[in-house]
Amino acid sequence: MIKIENLTKKYSDKTAVDCLNVTLKPGAVTGFLGPNGSGKSTTMKMIISLVHPTSGKVTVDGYKYSDFSEPTKRIGTLIDPSALDKNLTAKQHLSIIATAANIERDRVDEMLEIAGLKNVRNKKVKSFSLGMKQRLGVATALIGNPDTIILDEPFNGLDVDGIKWLRQLFRDLADAGKAVVVSSHLMSEIQAVADRIVIIGQGKLLADMTMEEMNNKSLSSFVYVETNDIEKTKRVLQEHQAIVKPHNEGLEIRNLEAKEIGKLAHENQIILYELTKINPSLEDLFTEITNGKVDYVAKGVRDK
Repeated sequence: MIKIENLTKKYSDKTAVDCLNVTLKPGAVTGFLGPNGSGKSTTMKMIISLVHPTSGKVTVDGYKYSDFSEPTKRIGTLIDPSALDKNLTAKQHLSIIATAANIERDRVDEMLEIAGLKNVRNKKVKSFSLGMKQRLGVATALIGNPDTIILDEPFNGLDVDGIKWLRQLFRDLADAGKAVVVSSHLMSEIQAVADRIVIIGQGKLLADMTMEEMNNKSLSSFVYVETNDIEKTKRVLQEHQAIVKPHNEGLEIRNLEAKEIGKLAHENQIILYELTKINPSLEDLFTEITNGKVDYVAKGVRDK
C-alpha cells in the first residue's frame, strides 16, 4: 500500500505537486492520470526517492523507500524504458538486476518467458523496438516479485498482442493482492484494466473513485430515448424535474433513471423506440474533471 500524505514538491516558483493526499491500495489496478505537467511523474519519482519532497511524506507499506534493504523485492517500477544499456542483451540486463538485488538467477528466464522475450533474450537492446523495450522494462519491474508495482506509460509502443498481455498481467497481479499503479494517456486502456482511478491536475488531487463510481457519476451519465412524440416526452419528463435536451434522433435525459422514464412513458401512452443508459467514457470524465486545470493547451489553425 502506498500512502501519500500532504506531499508537496516545489521548483523555485513552480509547485509541481501541491499538498497531495491519496492512498493506493493493494489488490487493485489504479489508473494514475493527469494532463501533461500535472505532477504525475514527479509524484511517482518521489515514491521511489528519485525526487525528494519539499514537504509531506510518502510511504510504502509503512516505510520510506530508502528504508528498504532490498527495495527491488518490495516495489517494482517502470519510469523510463529508455534507461537501458543498449549494448546489453535482454538476458544480460535482467541478470545484472538480479545479481544486484540478490534475486535467484532462475527468475531471469522466468521473466523473459512472461514478457514474451525468450526468443530474443540474446539480442542487444539497441535492436529492440519501443514495444520490446517496454516488455523488458515491465520484466525489470517485476523481477523481484514485489508487492507494489508502479508503471509509467507501459502501453507505449506495444502492439495489440502486447496490450492484451499487459491487461491480463495487471489483472493477475491485482488478483494476487498486489498494488498496481499505472499511468497512461491512453484512456481506453486504463478504462479496460483499472479498478480505480486517481486524477491530478496542477499538482492537486481532482478525483479518486472506483470505476463503478465513475460509471454512476451523475454529471456525466444520462439516459437516451427515442420516442414517437419528442415534444410530449420532453414536456412530461420536465414536469418531473428531468433535465432534457435534444440528442441525435432523440433526447438526452438527466436527473431521472431509466425505469422512471419507462414508467412515465407507459402512463402517458408514449411509445419508446429506444431507452438506453449512457455511461461516460473515461476520456469524457477526464476532460470534465480537468477542465480549467490544464497547463498546456494547444490551439488549432482555426483558433488563431
